[in-house]
Amino acid sequence: MTYRLGVYLLSIVLLGLSTSGCMFMRLSQDLKQAESKEAIIRGRVSYDAAVEAPTLLLLFTADGGEKDIADFTVMQGPGLYAFMVPRGTYYLAAFIDENQNMRPEEGELYGVYGAPDPVVVSQAGTIKGIDLVLDRVIREGVLDVEFWARKVLESSSASAYITGAGIVADLDHSYFSPQYAEKGLWEPYATLKEVGIGLFFLEEYDPAKIPVLFVYGASGHAQNWRVLFEQMDRERFQPWFFNYPSGLDLEFVGGALDGAIQWLHERYRFDALFIVAHSMGGLVARHAILQNVYEDHQDYIRLFITISTPWGGHRAAAKGVQYAPAVVPSWRDMVPESDFIDGLYRRPLPETIPHYLFFSYSGRSGMMDENNDGAVTLESQLDYRVQRQAQDLYGFDEDHVKVLFSDDVIDAFNGIMRERAETLPRSPGQGFLRELFSAPAPSADALKGSAPRRSDQH
Repeated sequence: MTYRLGVYLLSIVLLGLSTSGCMFMRLSQDLKQAESKEAIIRGRVSYDAAVEAPTLLLLFTADGGEKDIADFTVMQGPGLYAFMVPRGTYYLAAFIDENQNMRPEEGELYGVYGAPDPVVVSQAGTIKGIDLVLDRVIREGVLDVEFWARKVLESSSASAYITGAGIVADLDHSYFSPQYAEKGLWEPYATLKEVGIGLFFLEEYDPAKIPVLFVYGASGHAQNWRVLFEQMDRERFQPWFFNYPSGLDLEFVGGALDGAIQWLHERYRFDALFIVAHSMGGLVARHAILQNVYEDHQDYIRLFITISTPWGGHRAAAKGVQYAPAVVPSWRDMVPESDFIDGLYRRPLPETIPHYLFFSYSGRSGMMDENNDGAVTLESQLDYRVQRQAQDLYGFDEDHVKVLFSDDVIDAFNGIMRERAETLPRSPGQGFLRELFSAPAPSADALKGSAPRRSDQH
């Protein structure tokens, strides 16, 4: 399925004009993976040891009085994690698996959450800040040999996802392709399990360049940004991109994006971050920005550019939620009257984050009576709640897809970025939040990675 078809697929399928039962069958099977998992446990694993070995992160349950491994994941280094879980009581532990036998051994580093402390999940939602530091050594006699003898982790299937942050990636990898974009919409949980969620680099971090983070929308993929990546000033800016299954709950995705941004800021201590988003990605990005500003008390995000975003939601999503045999989780958030949409406007963006709103108006979808760009109505793109907060509006005679490749869009994009970069204060302490809140903890060592392979493919 091409990206163009993917963009229109939401409206087409929801209105029942052209659909295939196999897509909804795939979706129904995928949703069963998460039907009992109402909550998310999220945190980070850190350690100072210079060990090149995977880390095994374990989620234990003690329900019924007997401990068991409820889930696990293998991490290739320190970083972020998340588990989707049903209600219950959980404990977390991790160890560096130096001999890579999936078993804790004497002499290996380990850590637990708390003393250990229980993580009680009593309702739906996200429990954050469940962090582990691996700073203890496994001693003789500490291990429950009988317990580990009964556990064969190799035969289990890890269902946690890792929010990879700061990994240098090859844009031509299949994970960033239209094929995985389609799977991420219709099989979001299977894609989450296979690929995860990540914030990737195209080159190793350079403190002399301003990072620019790109967030795609429904059925989108990182390769959609290729032309903008190639046309931006790579001497002044470094592109980052967020990769996620677009069928997932948008509040969940926005929270993961904010967590990845925070992780990178603690490591690199960049003074400014610019964010660019297309279509539904603008909703995800605004949620992450609001969380970063108001809940995490940060002030390093300095620019927000959105392109063809459905700020008022999508009416077709409401029809899908009402009539479709299975509902993509992100559709619920796209309903115009959803709590997610309303929540985006309860708090304004601060003046330190100017929002430049790009909208597109070429193209015509016969499924919508209103003026539209072939996928999103102008009414939604120009929702009054976001208009009144925008720094400036730019309209383009392009459709919902071609807008990403338009010379006029690229010129406006580069001009705004250049102008904003030149007006940034020399000191990050000028932000309005710095006057109200204390700064976060000092940074850690930078992540390492290899340079990506480049391509001119569009």
